[in-house]
Amino acid sequence: SKQLQLLLACEFFLIIRDLYDTLECRNHQGRCRRHCFYNEEHIGTCTGGRQLCCK
Repeated sequence: SKQLQLLLACEFFLIIRDLYDTLECRNHQGRCRRHCFYNEEHIGTCTGGRQLCCK
């Protein structure tokens, strides 16, 4: 039961982390992409570092 609680707490943390950097990107008028286009600048990360924030 404690293992399940720990697992759920870890999953909750990962979801919050993914949302936080994605929202930060959007707050800076960025877009989440796998690769930034040639005319875009890489300004951060999205989805917990799995994507780039491009502007």
